[in-house]
Amino acid sequence: MNFFTRHVRPEWALVMVTALWGASFILLSISLKGLSPALLVALRFIGGALVMALILRSRLLNLRKEDWIAGFSAGSCIFLGYFLQTVGLQTISSSISAFLTALYVPFVPLFQLILFRKRPGLIVSCGILTAFLGMILIMDPSRISFSGNFGEWITIASACFCALEILVLSHFANKCDPMLFCFTQLSTVAMWSTLYCLTFEDIRFAPTGATFICLAILIGMIAFNQFAMSWAQKSVSATRAVLIYTLEPVFAGLIGWLVGEHMGWNTLAGGALVVLSILVSSWLPGYLKSRKRLNPSEAS
Repeated sequence: MNFFTRHVRPEWALVMVTALWGASFILLSISLKGLSPALLVALRFIGGALVMALILRSRLLNLRKEDWIAGFSAGSCIFLGYFLQTVGLQTISSSISAFLTALYVPFVPLFQLILFRKRPGLIVSCGILTAFLGMILIMDPSRISFSGNFGEWITIASACFCALEILVLSHFANKCDPMLFCFTQLSTVAMWSTLYCLTFEDIRFAPTGATFICLAILIGMIAFNQFAMSWAQKSVSATRAVLIYTLEPVFAGLIGWLVGEHMGWNTLAGGALVVLSILVSSWLPGYLKSRKRLNPSEAS
């Protein structure tokens, strides 16, 4: 982990996270053939917590009350995001679910303004709006219709908790060791998902060799992702982070295309908008600052 944090920029760490999110869809679809959904989530996070425990070993003795408060807060948001989306999917289509879940992108700056009275910059705000429009194009808005039923509102609530997760990570990132913070997050989600699985789900456990391979990869992914997010959001603001996270459907579409899925014009156009919004939002502020340093008169 020390090699990673010394040689990888925080922004690139978050890009790696979104790439792994995009790749996880195929692995999840294979795993769900042998495992029920909540059981898969429980096993994935239990495994992730165990991986982090093995890495940390004696450092677990350094866990503080603050680490558990931070991990419980972020982990509960993660679980509620998963849980409410799953409940919503029982009554709405996957395309509507994907669109409504993507509302977490504009919710992040909105909640940041409401909760922390922190207004995002104009360039980042425009970037978030552009990236969100790109995500809508990728999801193909022609397939989306709304009825205002309970499942849709539950999925919007899921998007709220996804947004809150990002804000909670940013709030606690500078107060906690990222590895310990990662462990407490994974442990919290493991606890909630196990309780949900045992209480509400009709458990299906019929794994094959492919199930175990995919599950092992997914466990490694979740351990890395939560650590990388906890570490990177020490220096990357919540609004910058959510802008990078919009790359997830771009990577998912690209990986799907590589394995033979069709990529339409809307996916290409949406992906281009997302990438463009990130590039411009990352480059333009630095460019404007350098112009002001070179031409002080322009600032007056």
